[in-house]
Amino acid sequence: MDNNLAKKELIKLAKRAYRNGEVPVGAFVVNENDQIIGRGANKTHQTKDGLMHAELIAIRQAEKRLGDWRLKGCTLYVTLEPCLMCLGAIGNSRIDRVVYVLKDPLFGSVASKLSTAQVKKMYPKLKVEKLRGEEEVAELMTSFFKDLRTREKKFRMGANN
Repeated sequence: MDNNLAKKELIKLAKRAYRNGEVPVGAFVVNENDQIIGRGANKTHQTKDGLMHAELIAIRQAEKRLGDWRLKGCTLYVTLEPCLMCLGAIGNSRIDRVVYVLKDPLFGSVASKLSTAQVKKMYPKLKVEKLRGEEEVAELMTSFFKDLRTREKKFRMGANN
């Protein structure tokens, strides 16, 4: 899939999450013909379910569409480096490739917390790539957390009155 088209779709999904008060993470799965077969935007707060990460939603949609839990030949695109939970789901669903935009030094598990060698040891066939041009995703994240801190500060100040 063309990187610019992929980023455009990812930004759209991340903005959907942001509008719903979620950490702006978007993900989608494409088959070997580059057709999108699953999309996801974070829904953890909305559903009060810590498993509702964008990657897991996209993977579930893709599995349902294909009628199989094995997603061989598929690629997962995601705005933020997947966490360890999502890495497990990616590997277990047999996704061939993960392409992410922004590193996550706190929870990222395909480059930040785990080394390439460690990921290869767990999932030898999994390919991991980082897209360039993370500025727009970084801006979304910065804006989201700035807004969150402002809302929390207003809440604390209102609670003290």
